[in-house]
Amino acid sequence: MGTGIIAAIPIIFTSQERSSIKEKNFTQGFFNNYNVEEEDGKKYYTIKKELLLNNYKSFLIEFYNLIGEDIINEFELDDIPEMDTLDEFEKVFDKKFRNNSTLLIYKEPYAFSVLGCLCIHYWIFYSGSYKAYLEEYTTLAHFESILAKTMKNPLANAIKFGIFG
Repeated sequence: MGTGIIAAIPIIFTSQERSSIKEKNFTQGFFNNYNVEEEDGKKYYTIKKELLLNNYKSFLIEFYNLIGEDIINEFELDDIPEMDTLDEFEKVFDKKFRNNSTLLIYKEPYAFSVLGCLCIHYWIFYSGSYKAYLEEYTTLAHFESILAKTMKNPLANAIKFGIFG
């Protein structure tokens, strides 16, 4: 296993230790998807529950249609139960339950490196090559921007691409 590019929707994120959050490193409207709480002088951003729970299935279908892949091969969407809380969402997509397959919740912040923030909990919905080499994180920010402008789903501008592993 090496490092690869993944795409995820952060469930909880905060600023990186050495730098503050700069809006230019995020797609337009990104922060509208999150509630902000402050603890010990640090801001934590948590995705709006209704936004995620009401849109993730249609988001997956739209995203995988855009890249020309069949999501059904990855996960039977009809088998996913209705969920009312983020805790339920995390249980359904728990990495142990999913056998570490894509469409899983990951809670190790330093495994996922992105431009602009530290993702504490994140929902991995796409996994690319594990032989990725990256010189500039702005390349991934450009992918985020393209998707946000291309997709119709409300979750489209909550995406972060990054290096994983």
